[in-house]
Amino acid sequence: MFCLQNTLEQCSVCAKPIMERILRATGKAYHPHCFTCVMCHRSLDGIPFTVDAGGNIHCIEDFHKKFAPRCSVCKEPIMPAPGQEETVRIVALDRDFHVQCYRCEDCGGLLSEGDNQGCYPLDGHILCKTCNSARIQALTAKASTDL
Repeated sequence: MFCLQNTLEQCSVCAKPIMERILRATGKAYHPHCFTCVMCHRSLDGIPFTVDAGGNIHCIEDFHKKFAPRCSVCKEPIMPAPGQEETVRIVALDRDFHVQCYRCEDCGGLLSEGDNQGCYPLDGHILCKTCNSARIQALTAKASTDL
């Protein structure tokens, strides 16, 4: 006796036959409700998704949370704001920063905009021009008194 179920495609997640709508992604067949993010388990039917190097399917937000570079100040991932596809990451002294976290270590002034724009590193410290000059003057004064 011929069985129709034996001819149906199987879902690559649950291995059960797909009786109704087939969702095709990443070269595989899925039940729409089985095609979910590996982290939050939200259905990705009709939603943008991405795949990591191991072939795991992620919603865009969770992919960024997992793989985005982390800010060296606040330790949070540097990822696009909700609804955005891109973001700005500042790299200085081999460290990553959010734009709002990229500040002078001494005075706290924002280094990405305004009068103190620019980084003037000294001994691995992220400084504005004014604080860099003050530290150099202090180091020079200390060196001359140590003679």
